[in-house]
Amino acid sequence: MKSASIAALAAIGAASVSAMPSSYAAFKNALHRRADGPTDTQVLQYALTLENLEKRFYADALSQFDEAAFEAAGCPNWVRGRLSQIAGHEADHVSLLSTALGNDSVAECTYNFPYTDVKSFIGLATLLENVGVSAYAGAAQYISNKDYLTVAAVILSTEARHQAWESSAVGGSNPWGSAYDTPLDLNMVYTLASAFITSCPDSNAALPIMAYPTLMVGDGYAAGSQASFTFDDPHNATNYVIFYEGLGSRAVQLDENDQATIPSELQGVVYALVSTSSDPMGVTTDNIVAGPAILNFPFGAWAENPAFAG
Repeated sequence: MKSASIAALAAIGAASVSAMPSSYAAFKNALHRRADGPTDTQVLQYALTLENLEKRFYADALSQFDEAAFEAAGCPNWVRGRLSQIAGHEADHVSLLSTALGNDSVAECTYNFPYTDVKSFIGLATLLENVGVSAYAGAAQYISNKDYLTVAAVILSTEARHQAWESSAVGGSNPWGSAYDTPLDLNMVYTLASAFITSCPDSNAALPIMAYPTLMVGDGYAAGSQASFTFDDPHNATNYVIFYEGLGSRAVQLDENDQATIPSELQGVVYALVSTSSDPMGVTTDNIVAGPAILNFPFGAWAENPAFAG
């Protein structure tokens, strides 16, 4: 994702389908395969990097948009009040993580958030909260200190409450995707977050993470429809779009025009990336070509809402 808009993704041609993992231990291998993981300190620095971003995001937007701006956007008068509470939560998260890290803390970076009005701010807030939930869910496997793990768990649940409220109470859409949130590995999350980071202090610790190349998706995508993918690649190998929703994942081959058909079963927020692996369980840093991007498939209150089985 390179902007505030939700990235679109799809795939056409031969599809390679993986069965839903029988356990999270199996699923996490599809997210990240490396001989060793980051230390607890590095995981907390990573979390603080994301919380710094969220804190600044809410603070800047609320300083720009007063109650009159929210009213003009058609929001009830309580919306800005709740968002102010969320801003306070993010500031508390920063304070807690900074205290835990002490001299190892990382400072705020410089950001560029592409919202232009109240509605685009709220839309972007919903996406950032989704990414925050996926970040903590994916990073939990690396935390060995049980106290740190508990802190991460209670921050994750709070971020999920933020996202659900923003999506449903404010946005009038579905508050969740399915029975499971979607865990993402550190690099995938940083790829999404780096779209908003213009620079960071040289004094910040260098983290063992990297951003993958940008994946752009054509407008007007829908579940079960064909869409176009744009990314830099010499196309020396066959590429596949890997879709992640909850604990399910699916690979779909891109055709010669970098087009594909989106699986029709997808609901809610979905992450997708391009890889040369035809099997989601085989995705690694070495074979990711671009992404992830974010897709959103809203669904009504009376729709069936099963977990994506891949």
